[in-house]
Amino acid sequence: MKLKKNNYQLMLDDYLAYLKKKNFFEKKNQIFYENTVEKLHNWKNTDIKKIIKWYENIRKIDKSKVFSIHLEKLNKWNFNKKQGNITHKSKKFFIVEGKRVLNSKREISSWDQPFLTQVGFKGGIIGLVRCKIKSLPHYLIDAKFEPGNYKDIQLSPSLQGTYSNLDRVHHGERNKVLNKFFKKNFKTIKKMWVTEDGGRLFRKRNLHWIIEYKGKPLLPSKRYKWLTLWEINNLIKHGPIVGPHLRAILSLL
Repeated sequence: MKLKKNNYQLMLDDYLAYLKKKNFFEKKNQIFYENTVEKLHNWKNTDIKKIIKWYENIRKIDKSKVFSIHLEKLNKWNFNKKQGNITHKSKKFFIVEGKRVLNSKREISSWDQPFLTQVGFKGGIIGLVRCKIKSLPHYLIDAKFEPGNYKDIQLSPSLQGTYSNLDRVHHGERNKVLNKFFKKNFKTIKKMWVTEDGGRLFRKRNLHWIIEYKGKPLLPSKRYKWLTLWEINNLIKHGPIVGPHLRAILSLL
């Protein structure tokens, strides 16, 4: 749908002028002000059903399969009987290990449970690329498969992976988004460490990194899409389409 020229920019200019008049404007909050206006209106007159159809088509053509196997039959994963944990052959990724909790103020004071512990506590990167297309901010979204996802594929940030993945310990392909968008032609909007779920991941954290990209808004592959903040917020209301990492990183804006 063709963008109505400068509608977003005109509203943003009026909003900023109002804030300045009332002495509320702070330059450091510029992105926050832009986000506020982005969410106000469907600036592209988007038919949200077309985006959902694109998402469902990605799910339909995906051939990934996930099924349960015996832990002792896991390829390249080893059970260390002496240490009582499961590790990857590369000594990277994560460790499955047991933890004992004592003297807690939870429903019960003590319990045992398995945890996933990142090797070296190095974590990973959750990256989001922002780029203005015809003056309107867009975000690069990945319809990403994860083996534990509800409905298999969820809309995820532009970049999502542990350092083991990004360092290609799995000997897979190089990350297209990291090489294309996070090397040049950008400025950092927000960069900070954010923790993950402490109920199953032991002291896990990720580097959340949001950038403003100044180059051409190309798509790394057909599973990626440039979406506005209004579109993403609307998709959140349509069930388990938008994944938790995308919702989390957007909260930093």
